[in-house]
Amino acid sequence: MTRKGRPVIPSVCPKSAWQRTLNRARLSLDSEEEPLRPRSATPSQPPGGQLQTQSRRSLLVRSASAGPWTAHTVTYGSRRPGRSLTRDTSKKRELPPPSAGRSRWCWCVVALISILIAVASSSLYLATDLSFLIANKELSCRERRNAEFPITELKNQLKKNIVGQNLAIESLVHNLKMFAASSAERPFVLWLSGWEGSGKTLTINIIKGVLPKEFRVQTVLAQLLPGSAYNLQEKAMGLVQGLEPCAPNLLVIDGWDGESRLPLAILEQFLKSLHLPEATTQNASRVLVVLSGTRGGRDVWQHFLDLQRKEGGEMNFLEHDFTNLSLRLQNTHYLASVTSNVALVPFLPMDLAQIKSCVVRELLRMQREDVVIDEAALARVMKEVSAHTEFVPGSDPPLAIHGCKRVPALLALVLSGSLDDLRL
Repeated sequence: MTRKGRPVIPSVCPKSAWQRTLNRARLSLDSEEEPLRPRSATPSQPPGGQLQTQSRRSLLVRSASAGPWTAHTVTYGSRRPGRSLTRDTSKKRELPPPSAGRSRWCWCVVALISILIAVASSSLYLATDLSFLIANKELSCRERRNAEFPITELKNQLKKNIVGQNLAIESLVHNLKMFAASSAERPFVLWLSGWEGSGKTLTINIIKGVLPKEFRVQTVLAQLLPGSAYNLQEKAMGLVQGLEPCAPNLLVIDGWDGESRLPLAILEQFLKSLHLPEATTQNASRVLVVLSGTRGGRDVWQHFLDLQRKEGGEMNFLEHDFTNLSLRLQNTHYLASVTSNVALVPFLPMDLAQIKSCVVRELLRMQREDVVIDEAALARVMKEVSAHTEFVPGSDPPLAIHGCKRVPALLALVLSGSLDDLRL
C-alpha cells in the first residue's frame, strides 16, 4: 500500500523511462482537488460533505517511432483553464420577477407615446405657422403685383417737361391705363417712335422717376448688345431671371435706330425665354416693355406732314389719326412677327416755336432766370440758337431735324460767348 492507502501496481519490468513516466502519472492523481461535474450537470452538495475523487488512468500510447514512451493524460472533471467553478458560482443566477420586466416595458411605451405626441404637436404647430407665413407672403406678393401705376402724376410730369408732344403724352397715358387694367398673358409693348430730339429718352426717364418702389426696372442699351446669337440668348435669359415675380416689371430697350435688328432680336428672345422653366415669373401680364428709338420715325414724320397738308397747320392730331400707320409700321419693321400686343406712341417733329420752348426750359434748368425775365437777352439767345439749328428745307412751319437734342449744347455756347467754335 502506498501513502494514503492507494494500492501499488506491481512492477513487471525494470525501472526505465516507461516506469518513471508511470510514476509521475500516479503522483498527479494524488492531488486532493475538488471534483467537477461535467458541463451539462447541475452542481450539488455531495453527501457527507466530502468529495470523492474519480479519475481514470490515462492510456499510454506508444508512438510509431523508436523513441521513448509518452503519456497523454485525460482527466474527467478536472478544472478548465480560465474558469473556476465553485459552490458560489455554480448556483443558478437569480432572475428578476416577471412584473419588473412588464414595468420597464410600460415605462418605455409611455415614453414613446409622449415623444410621438410631442413630435405630432410640434409638426402641427410648424405646419400651421408655415401655412400662415405662406399665406402672408402670397397676400403681400399679390398686393405688390397689383400696385397702381401713378397715371396722374406721370401725366403732370410729362406735360411739365416734354415740349410739343401732346399726342405722345395722350397716347402714352391711354395705353398705360390699358396695361394697368389688363390681364393678358403676354407682356405689353409700348413703341416710342420719332425723330431724334423729340423727347423719347426724356419720357423714359420721367416714367422711371414716378414709378413706385414696388416696380422692377431693367434697361438695355442697343449699342451694348452682343452680336452673336448665343450671347444674345444669354442676355435675354438674364433679363428674364432678373424679373421680380411679386411686382410689376418695366423693361426698357433703348436705341432701336436705323437698320439695327439687335433691339428687335433681344425683344424676341426675351419673350420666348419667359416660357422657359428657368423663368422667375409666370405672370407675364405684369411685364411692360418700352421699345424706343428713331426706327419708324421718318414714317411718323411723313405721316404728320401729310396730315398737316391735308387738314391744315392748325389741326390737333388725335391718336386715331395714327392707328392705320401703327399697324403698317409693325409689319414694315417686322415687329408684328415678334408680338402683336404693341401700341405705337408717335413723337412728332419739333417746329421753331417748340425749339424756343426748349430754350426756355433749358434756361430754367440751368437756373438762369435772369435771362428768361430779360426780354432783350432772351430774344438775343433765341436768335442765336435758331440761327444754328437745322430745319427741314421747305417745311412750313420750319421743322427742326434734330429737334431739341442740340439745344443744351447750343445754349451753353451762346451764354459762354463761344458760339463761333461750334462745328455743325
